[in-house]
Amino acid sequence: MKKEELLQTDVDLVKKLARSLEKKDIITFDGLFEKLNEIEINSFKDLWQFAASPKCNNEIAVLLQLILERVKSVNNKKIESFYSSSQVGCYIADKLCGRQQEELYGIYLDSKNKIIAEKLIFQGTVNRAVAHPRDIFRWAVIYNSTAFFVAHNHPSGDEQPSQHDLRFTKKLVEASKCMGIDFLDHFIVTDNTYLSFREMELL
Repeated sequence: MKKEELLQTDVDLVKKLARSLEKKDIITFDGLFEKLNEIEINSFKDLWQFAASPKCNNEIAVLLQLILERVKSVNNKKIESFYSSSQVGCYIADKLCGRQQEELYGIYLDSKNKIIAEKLIFQGTVNRAVAHPRDIFRWAVIYNSTAFFVAHNHPSGDEQPSQHDLRFTKKLVEASKCMGIDFLDHFIVTDNTYLSFREMELL
């Protein structure tokens, strides 16, 4: 789709949302902000969760989810350096919020903890992503990275690791020792929270 067509799609979505809000007597930004405060929406994550809840009108829910997907697809903001597990966990949780399938990402760093690249390694079914350590390390070698971490989402909303997650992480630990590339952490994220294997002493 051309840039002009994408822009027109965005405009059409916003117009449809505006008409839906007018039906609810929300016709100004002040009125919109008052409503958001009233239902305690303070972030895009809150907005996504509201759109997915029974409290939200079906028509508005569909439009909100489409708009939020478009916002996320054009958002180029990335963290540049790795400082803490919480920083990366929040970033990944925001990135994968609302995804209906499991997605596994590798995030690769240089010797100064600068992020070189983010790579979608695998996209799975509704409840399982299957990848092999070689898929992770292939890109680590290509990017000449000295360290990496991986992250995947659980669309079910349960951030606890499965036996498959634990086995996969153990394989990455063993392979990282052989390759001489530091495996820093494994994150599991949901729409509400994240789990860090390192913070939980599972790594």
